Amino acid sequence: MRLYKKAAAVLLAAAMAVSMMTACGGGAGGGNGGNGGSTGGGTEIVVPVPGPDTTDPDQGGETGGTTTQPEKTKIPDVTKSQYAQSSKKIYNSNEFYVLATMADYDANKTKTSEGQMILARKGTDVYMKTAFTENSKTQEHAVFAEKTNDGKYASYLLFEDAKTALKSIRNDPPMDFSKEEELPKEMYRTTVKVGGKEYYAETYTIESGSEEGGSEQIICFDENGMPKYQFSQRKNGTSETTVFQTIRIGNSNNLCQVNGYKAYTMENDAEGKPILVDESGNKYKVTFKIDETTHKVTEVKVEDSNGKDVTTKDFAWFVKYFKG
Repeated sequence: MRLYKKAAAVLLAAAMAVSMMTACGGGAGGGNGGNGGSTGGGTEIVVPVPGPDTTDPDQGGETGGTTTQPEKTKIPDVTKSQYAQSSKKIYNSNEFYVLATMADYDANKTKTSEGQMILARKGTDVYMKTAFTENSKTQEHAVFAEKTNDGKYASYLLFEDAKTALKSIRNDPPMDFSKEEELPKEMYRTTVKVGGKEYYAETYTIESGSEEGGSEQIICFDENGMPKYQFSQRKNGTSETTVFQTIRIGNSNNLCQVNGYKAYTMENDAEGKPILVDESGNKYKVTFKIDETTHKVTEVKVEDSNGKDVTTKDFAWFVKYFKG
């Protein structure tokens, strides 16, 4: 499943749209925008491991070690694969909730980064949230998107602790669920063990150039036929693991809404300078100072229509986002 990669792309696009407010674009410090969101409540988190259990004595038989090559059988028609069927079930659902955790590992199977993703859909409304930790630094982003009355799409970069959002308008949907996921040309079925438990699995190869030298994808399915683990074993020895903690069809966990949020639209004034406009039409002038060497934002100032500095009073969340 590539849903989480698509969600990450949507979050990145929303963050980039906000960063364009700065004179240089991309000058945002990358502060947290999604603190405090729900993960679904009561979900027991399964910790990712670098790969399926190894049965190779030379590898010590360690759980999550480098897997030996399991016996594989080619799937004659990839559209009949469990991968295709589970993806179709999610894409064709009008409402769902997915919680996944991810981790990257170097060639020595040492974890280099980890993260969590939430993706929920209800009709044309979509909620996405990611939290990634690398080098002891965590970045969180959350986005809600909905279809507007004029057929366009409103995207809200959420600041969940402050109950505020930065709104932007786009012409195309953030995630197009009308198109089913593109399937690999060749797939194989097999069985693997993870944490001592045997899973039906399907594998396929991503050719060189797509990732670091190409990779083999191993997807393990649970008893309901939905993905549980996805292992990306790269040819350069590094790997990525995704654990689908929860896949819930017919329930979006009540996340697809922006009730209670104060939204600001990002615009430019007549001089082309950045302003924020709230839902009542009040306008706020935004001034950035950017370090010419690092291109990082060093100071943010927000003023109301009377020229009063309201940065600290009402826009501390905005400053935190840009300055990190």
